[in-house]
Amino acid sequence: MKYLFKYILVLVLFLNHSPLRAAPERPSKDYNVILFFVDTLRADHLGCYGYPKATSPNIDKLAGESFVFKENFSTASYTISSFMSIITSLYPRSHGVWMISKEKLSPRVSTLAEILNIYGFKTAWFGPLKDPHLHPEVGFGRGFDELKGAGGKQNLIKIRAALLNWLQENHGKKFFLNAHTYKIHAPYFPSRKYKEKFTALRGMEGVIDNNDSLLERTLEAVREGLSQKGAVDWLTDKELFQEFLISDSIRSADKMYEFFVSKGKLDKMSAALSYAYWSRIKFADPAVNAYVQSLYDACIREYDEEVIGPVIEKLKELKIYDKTIIIICSDHGEEFYEHSGYSHGSSLYDEQTHVPLIIYVPWLKQSKRINELTQTVDIMPTLLDLLGIPVPRQAQGKSLVDLMDGKAAPRAHEYVFGESNGISSIRSKEWLFLLNNNDQNRKFYNLASDPREQKNVYPENKEAALKLESELKKWEASLPSYQDKEYPFDPGIDEATQERIRKTGYW
Repeated sequence: MKYLFKYILVLVLFLNHSPLRAAPERPSKDYNVILFFVDTLRADHLGCYGYPKATSPNIDKLAGESFVFKENFSTASYTISSFMSIITSLYPRSHGVWMISKEKLSPRVSTLAEILNIYGFKTAWFGPLKDPHLHPEVGFGRGFDELKGAGGKQNLIKIRAALLNWLQENHGKKFFLNAHTYKIHAPYFPSRKYKEKFTALRGMEGVIDNNDSLLERTLEAVREGLSQKGAVDWLTDKELFQEFLISDSIRSADKMYEFFVSKGKLDKMSAALSYAYWSRIKFADPAVNAYVQSLYDACIREYDEEVIGPVIEKLKELKIYDKTIIIICSDHGEEFYEHSGYSHGSSLYDEQTHVPLIIYVPWLKQSKRINELTQTVDIMPTLLDLLGIPVPRQAQGKSLVDLMDGKAAPRAHEYVFGESNGISSIRSKEWLFLLNNNDQNRKFYNLASDPREQKNVYPENKEAALKLESELKKWEASLPSYQDKEYPFDPGIDEATQERIRKTGYW
């Protein structure tokens, strides 16, 4: 019965997929896939994308025999929407998963793991299991045979051990392994060994660089908030925080987490931690900004050396490196005051949307830099195309195989698009157009003369801007919606928190 069910699913998928094309010189059908999903990784902080600091030796080494897509962009600047686009090849407007603690993916949409599972891949997810931004029940867990809770900011030694053990146990099978990490996501807490590679400073005023200090500052912020007579925007349940302060949960970060989870109020803890971490960082001070970026860079290096390098070595030890497609990608970048902001989820400028895409194809194994515009929705169709698996007709991304195997082909995309919290974007090789749908404010940047997107030239280039706006509107109107219904926020999410989610995509 199990095999009959799979046969029926394969038939249904085939009838609803685009025609199968031959994968380029693929000598075998039994290739594995590893997707390193590195949360919050800017492309321009990797050596293979031109960064001068040594953040990514193992990624760079892999890039030396891989396809590196230099102009790759995310569909949104926060996790839940952008990662959903990666695994469905749908833009946020179509998959409809915009907000945490709210929407879920429609069962009408096939995820990458579901498709690969149908085609005989053993599938495993290594990532957070309770985090609402990537919760399995939202749709991120669909299609996986195994869900392993190893992807947050836990000890990388434990995460590495879990990944290597799984590979040891499953290397004889055809597998798809999705390895997610929050190591590079704020707060930036590299271990001392890696921090010292990027800064000699032991610390800087206003910048928290370890868990103990974050807990201490959070307690301080909670006490300050409770002492104020007026409302505090992030402290919206004073009775809960008063109970927290008299409990034994203040002794460690783990106990703090357990307390708020037990109350069903993880959003309250997140708001307190976020305020405590960001509120005293003076990004306008160049020295402070440089120090914060050194912590971010150290986190990249730590994940590169502690996880990516050892996994690749394990593949070679098991003699399956040449049988494994490896993809390194990210959901969004991170802003360090380039546009007077920080973190992500607030804009669609380069620092928040330009993300790496590196694809190692063992039977092609070559170093090739591709400068055409690409987007994270292209990952699924490209991978399926490489494997000789039909691409779902609903997929809105494009296979990049023609660009990879050198066939003469038009641009994969004349334009790439983005959507985040009321802001829409359209980007060509020459221009970036941004539309704030909340106030109809328009911005237009000449990427040739202003690659850092600092000077809005909309007033003197209205004709060119209106052309791109027309293309943006046409694209938006063309997108079908696969969302089945309107979802309410989860119970207990108060109005202030809902508003914060609408504005940033986060608690």
